Amino acid sequence: MEDKSEKTWGFAIVYSAVFDGKTYALKSLNNNLGLNDKEFKQFRRELKLLYTIDNHPNIVKFYGVSRESTGNFMLILQFANNGNLRDYLRNKQIEGVYKISWVELIQIAGDIANGLKHLHDKHIIHRDLHSKNVLLNDGRALITDFGISKHLNDTTTSSSDKGGVPAYIEPQCYLQDGNVKRDQKSDIYSLGVLLWELTSGVPPFNDFPDRAIIIEISQNKREKTIENTPPHYVNLYTNCWSSDPDLRPKLNEVLIELKKLETVEFITNNINNRQIQQPIFHSYDTDSILSINTC
Repeated sequence: MEDKSEKTWGFAIVYSAVFDGKTYALKSLNNNLGLNDKEFKQFRRELKLLYTIDNHPNIVKFYGVSRESTGNFMLILQFANNGNLRDYLRNKQIEGVYKISWVELIQIAGDIANGLKHLHDKHIIHRDLHSKNVLLNDGRALITDFGISKHLNDTTTSSSDKGGVPAYIEPQCYLQDGNVKRDQKSDIYSLGVLLWELTSGVPPFNDFPDRAIIIEISQNKREKTIENTPPHYVNLYTNCWSSDPDLRPKLNEVLIELKKLETVEFITNNINNRQIQQPIFHSYDTDSILSINTC
């Protein structure tokens, strides 16, 4: 097997390698990273969940697990030749202008929703859905990284299970003493943020510090709509990121709306030449943030 490249990703090192002419992604625990009990627990959970997920075109394929000569465990995964979604969208920015065709936007959105529906049908909640945990292979989106995912019948709510990227986490996690148990509706919230990100080309609250993002979301603030986004699409992602979980649509409903948006009569403007929105920075009293919890 020929090693090609590597990068540190969370508590593991991910690198690509070629075997029998095919490229794979190898996710390796590295003892030298000072892996703690929490991180090893996440790795074991990811391994357990990967064994339960059947092949799906929008979930990264899991081929097996191996052990290196160093004793480190290594996941053998599908290699995605277009990298992660965040970098993919960033590469569409030319001289400060973000360009994406409506056809491609809807395809990526549908891929993510289909992959998430497959997880939910398996009674798995992802809990860490964001643009770095979506990969693209030949232009098709794949959900990856199940390190903090859980089965719905897992009742554990200990602090060791907390985690995620603040801009994609529902406000309930910041307002209810950090004891909110995430469920499928939590993933729908994250999906709504991703649907917005596809129109902007930049992550939500880009360049805001995490503490500032937590305040924004806990005060029910969201990113502004990108100019000329089709109204039906705006309604879809704003319903997904509703502060009231009961108002968030089910994935079947999301997929129906995305299918409708493929047709001409539902499109008022193409998102084809969009100036990148620059965030407006605010000043915050960081002492007031210390009491905010996360789940």
